[in-house]
Amino acid sequence: MANRSTLPVLPSAPVDLVAVAVGGCQVILAWTECGAGGLGFRIERADGIGSACLFSEIGGVGPHIAAFRDGSVKPRTTYSYRVLAWNASGESPPSNVVKVTTPEAGTEPPADKE
Repeated sequence: MANRSTLPVLPSAPVDLVAVAVGGCQVILAWTECGAGGLGFRIERADGIGSACLFSEIGGVGPHIAAFRDGSVKPRTTYSYRVLAWNASGESPPSNVVKVTTPEAGTEPPADKE
């Protein structure tokens, strides 16, 4: 019997990442999963914007979950986010990078009036 070795298959990068600040204390992220075979997603954040930002992992979610809530943000601060898929072979390239600036604390979006 021939010994066949298979090359590791990395997951595809998530796409269409968006971020929305909700008040001054949280950011909601959402993205689109591309392809199958991933075991989950790692969420990374950097303070500020630009190529000099250093990203660090702030959380993760399981497979087929395409949203994350970051409740560790500070008011009036700009953050950059990206998401990576992962599996037993490693990580995907990162998603697009999005930036979001949180508003002043206590500024909630207006409620819908009926």
